[in-house]
Amino acid sequence: MQKKSTSKEIIILITVCIFVLMSTLDSSIVNIALPTICKELNITQSQGSLIVSSYLLVICCSLLPFGKLGDLYGKSKVFKIGGIIFVLGSLLCGISTSLPMLIGARVVQAIGSGMTMSTNNGIITEAFPANQRGKALGTVGAFVSIGAIAGPGLGGLILNSFTWHYIFLINIPIGIIAIIASFLVLPKNHPAKNTQLDYKGAITLSAVILSFYGFITLTQDKGITNILTLVCLVICILTFYLFIKVENSIDYPLINLSLFKNKLFTGSLISAFLVFISAFFYTMIMPFYLQEVRGYNPSKAGLIMMVFPLIQIVFSPIAGALADKYNKQRLTFFGLVLLAIGQLLYSFWGIDTSIIVVIMGIAVSAFGNTLFQAPNNTIIMSSVEPKDLGIAGALNALSRNLGMVLGVAISTLVLNFSVDKFAGHHMQSITENSSYFVSAMHVTFLISLAICVLAIFFNGMNQVKNKK
Repeated sequence: MQKKSTSKEIIILITVCIFVLMSTLDSSIVNIALPTICKELNITQSQGSLIVSSYLLVICCSLLPFGKLGDLYGKSKVFKIGGIIFVLGSLLCGISTSLPMLIGARVVQAIGSGMTMSTNNGIITEAFPANQRGKALGTVGAFVSIGAIAGPGLGGLILNSFTWHYIFLINIPIGIIAIIASFLVLPKNHPAKNTQLDYKGAITLSAVILSFYGFITLTQDKGITNILTLVCLVICILTFYLFIKVENSIDYPLINLSLFKNKLFTGSLISAFLVFISAFFYTMIMPFYLQEVRGYNPSKAGLIMMVFPLIQIVFSPIAGALADKYNKQRLTFFGLVLLAIGQLLYSFWGIDTSIIVVIMGIAVSAFGNTLFQAPNNTIIMSSVEPKDLGIAGALNALSRNLGMVLGVAISTLVLNFSVDKFAGHHMQSITENSSYFVSAMHVTFLISLAICVLAIFFNGMNQVKNKK
């Protein structure tokens, strides 16, 4: 008979999930408010994009150092401090009156977010017994996906009634409640002894991430043969080489590279990375398809897009419970297959496709994503030693956030390129001609399908190797 979760464990899970939801929501909820923010602050759209990218980049650069700090000084301690910093950053965002002030506030917010994101899976893994872990981690994974995908829809609903400031200010009362709960219920950790933070590794890894982001961004704006694009690529390769060299030459590296010898851990991490790239194809394309091509207002489009996170809310605990009882890798494989089928269905949508058919495609993808996330998170966190839980959780969060960044970049690049190809010339707006947009959307979702197939390949190879 399985032991039921105690009330303390449930409160720990709720506390963690609150910050998971707020942190991931704030990576996508700003997108829909950018036109309003740009107008009020009298800035250009390209300047406004810094409000989004600064948040994502700081998170990506800080996740592994904070994950390591969680192993060194206690995951709960890092999580609590991160929660306070995130709420403070949200307040500063909400009262910002200029672009520099808002970007600075977003950096503060991102530091807090990085601290909570990097430690949440480790806290849950330590707090819950093995027979309840899958369900708990599945719930956390669901809130990650919900926050990432529900942002535009929820942001639209807030903007209908309030100013853009409330996108950030809404975090404050919820965050204060979660902070109080964290001080009351989060478990005490036993910090590692005789070790230290790898500053050189943290700096070189940040250089890798920033130069890689520069390469992707400049590829979209200036093309892959542009000198600045190529410089970013060279810097990325060189700093990656330096990072590996540093990690192999010191006693206490930021990442114990031997973790990646664990094929189960590595394959599951890569699969998660690919799934989040694919997920952000949906997040980027759907608002344009529903509003510009189908003619729905932001509220109705937001409600249709909310089908995805609502299915995850309902079925993630069930998927987690299945992960506790049945073969986790088979569940992830089946989830990936459903996710791939969903991408294939997206590629058949047209200008007049029934909204019921559209919702059915979203539902298939949502079921697949839900069935994948819970067992995959459990596999990642259960395949490492307790001393590496913090860095494993941080790597898991890093794979998600890099997946989001790449999903935005690749989907935008493919969509814009395809629209121009179908039109035969450069289009000022990707939705200027609905038929060109729909054709380009089909191509883009087929690329997303290919990414899902690649994830299926890694998952299948994992299963074959584990049987040997």
